[in-house]
Amino acid sequence: MNSSAPDFIFGTKSETLAQLKPLVTCSQILPLYYFAASQWHKQKTAILAAIVGMEHGGSVIIRSSAQNEDSPRNSMAGAFTSCLNVSVADQLALELAIERVITSFGQHQHEGNQILVQPMLKEIHMSGVVMTHDLEHGAPYYVFNYDDESGLTDTITGGIGIQKTVLIYRDTDSNLIRSRRIRAVLAACRELEFLCGSVPLDIEFAVGHVEQVYVFQVRRITLCNTWHPVTERRVARQLTHIRNYLEQRLAPQCDLSGDHAILGVMPDWNPAEIIGTTPRPLASSLYRLLVTDSAWREARAKMGYHEPCHHTLMVMLGHHPYIDARSSFNSFLPAGLDKGICDRLVNAWLVRLREHPEWHDKVEFEVVPTCLDFTFEAVFEDRYPGCLTPDTFHVYRQALDALTCRAIVGDGEGSIVSAMTNIHARANTQQQRGAVDGLTADLSSVRRLLFECREIGTVNFAILARHAFIAEALLRSACCRGALSSERLQLWKQSFHTVTTELTTDYAAVCGGTLPAGDFLARFGHLRPGTYDITSLRYDERHDLFAPVSAFIEQDHETRRFELRAEEEQALQRLLDERGWPVTAAALLTYASQAVQAREFAKLIFTRDLSDALALLIRWGGEVGLSREDLSYLDIFPLLDTLVSPLLDDIDRVLLNQVNKARHEHQQAMSLKLGHLIAASDDVFVVPLHRSMPNFITHKRVEAEGVLLQQDTPVTTVLQGRIVCIENADPGYDWVFTRGIAGLVTQYGGANSHMAIRCAEFGIPAAIGCGEQLFSRLLRCQGIVLNCQDKTINLV
Repeated sequence: MNSSAPDFIFGTKSETLAQLKPLVTCSQILPLYYFAASQWHKQKTAILAAIVGMEHGGSVIIRSSAQNEDSPRNSMAGAFTSCLNVSVADQLALELAIERVITSFGQHQHEGNQILVQPMLKEIHMSGVVMTHDLEHGAPYYVFNYDDESGLTDTITGGIGIQKTVLIYRDTDSNLIRSRRIRAVLAACRELEFLCGSVPLDIEFAVGHVEQVYVFQVRRITLCNTWHPVTERRVARQLTHIRNYLEQRLAPQCDLSGDHAILGVMPDWNPAEIIGTTPRPLASSLYRLLVTDSAWREARAKMGYHEPCHHTLMVMLGHHPYIDARSSFNSFLPAGLDKGICDRLVNAWLVRLREHPEWHDKVEFEVVPTCLDFTFEAVFEDRYPGCLTPDTFHVYRQALDALTCRAIVGDGEGSIVSAMTNIHARANTQQQRGAVDGLTADLSSVRRLLFECREIGTVNFAILARHAFIAEALLRSACCRGALSSERLQLWKQSFHTVTTELTTDYAAVCGGTLPAGDFLARFGHLRPGTYDITSLRYDERHDLFAPVSAFIEQDHETRRFELRAEEEQALQRLLDERGWPVTAAALLTYASQAVQAREFAKLIFTRDLSDALALLIRWGGEVGLSREDLSYLDIFPLLDTLVSPLLDDIDRVLLNQVNKARHEHQQAMSLKLGHLIAASDDVFVVPLHRSMPNFITHKRVEAEGVLLQQDTPVTTVLQGRIVCIENADPGYDWVFTRGIAGLVTQYGGANSHMAIRCAEFGIPAAIGCGEQLFSRLLRCQGIVLNCQDKTINLV
């Protein structure tokens, strides 16, 4: 940053504020009084008199101002005690507060340590901290962490209460910022930057009436010496190109309904959960090949949905994967609808998502009706009044009716029976070909496995996953109509087995010595935490998979039988008869349980082909001089293209050059900050990190210590009685259910995600998809209170 201001000399917290107080115009620094801690016992009477005599409004805040708290080389932010709301009329309270702050210096005693006293600010509308750069990489963003709900001044610095985050690219026009408070704080930050020179800053602030900004602390960011010097220029260039791309991508498309697009990291196939928010090229390209290029829409077309031909579901913005919600919403339209009806529906859905970004991972339940459930008419009228005329609404309803009835009855190639026939055939093929060790390790074999995986595995898995969503929607709406209670629905979910139930049972049996390890690995050995991540070890590659631990707890499903009560059966039947479907209540529950079971089995089967393809790729890479790490940076499409367009140089030479270039680009992508939802091209400049609303499983309450689980976490880690926290959850983590865990929290995931199903099956309290802000806070706390009944997560 260029600045014409004279060099600013930082001192302690108190000294810096005192220097800035007469200079600031876009903010205020409250009256302050400070003294050396070494003066306290010698001049106690005079100090107390000075505090009483200062402008205070009846109460003060007493804070540390230590010599090493804001030094050029390090920051000890939050290391020392602050005492809030201390009454000036209570001399004993003043003394005790000052003593507490001095005592908190502990081993950091210094003769220059100070105590800072300021009036206690009342009627706070917002408080928080702003970093003038991204801390990790020095990216050119103002990073606002704030609380605009509690009315307190220390929730952010204290790590408690409501926390929200918004990132603003530093050259952003203030007119793009909708919040008047954020605009006022940004103006104050820019002024402080001018006054302090080119030093990156960490600013503690509050906002009172009429957007009045108060500054509590200004410190240098000590990590700036580790940042790459060209990061700002590079991010500026990247944002320009991304903005230009978005202007085209978000614009109307002649063959898609909807006047504009919205990109999101979690709608529909949720790449944030499955491959992560910044996956390496191999993982993201595999996800494209197997799912988001065409398999997603082909599967839905087989079930009677509209197919937006030639459109892909996922786009990559600088290694950041996004789902095109407009393409997704088009694929949820019943086939054959009039274009005018489709346009009105898709536009209404896009508006609802834009107005309710907290539902970006729940679009199938909160935004788009993907089937005719039992509350469809009332919910549609409530959410989209006036969207359709009575006649066009009738046409739309009839189309959804036919699609839903066909799904339940089991008609056509999009039925559960048809999809499972294909999946079982693939399972037989896998069994006949044997272990991956017996396969030829060349790119032709890799290509064959991947294309068979897509054509048979992921297309049919996508069909079965869609049936599971339909089943969930029907049963939820039955609860809303009073046919079932949510508690009874939870009991039903615990009453049937899936193939992953067998995984945990067999795993515990191996560890207990009653099942040979080879039997388990023959069936489940291909699983890995991070299905698309070649650097993650498969079960059959982990030497610690069956390592001894203190306890294995096998879940017992035999005690969780479910029988539909007579009144429930009658109520469900009335709902089905309303629709005129030739289906009994028992058949509806059978359909729903088959959908869930089939989806889990299909996932096991298609992931074997993918995992075996990765295993072959690893062996091939070893032969040509490429490690797993190297391979993770290669895009699968140009790699397979070498089968028809051979390289004209040494293969390791060419590919390692590609690896080095991709690794560098991937590292640079970490500096690019993009939001969870992008609805306009200018959204790349103002990036709110929307809080996610977790999907709570069961109605239980549990309080326990949290533990973070990652791909390389040893299976010997003690999990019993603890709440397990996982960023990206998939079948590779299912062994945790043999450990007697108290609960589960995931950063990403939807109501029908793998771990949601598993926790419902075992009756384990869980919060699926809590979002990155809350998840990062969970990892820093001593304990977690997970209350699924009240739908809350609190930190201890």
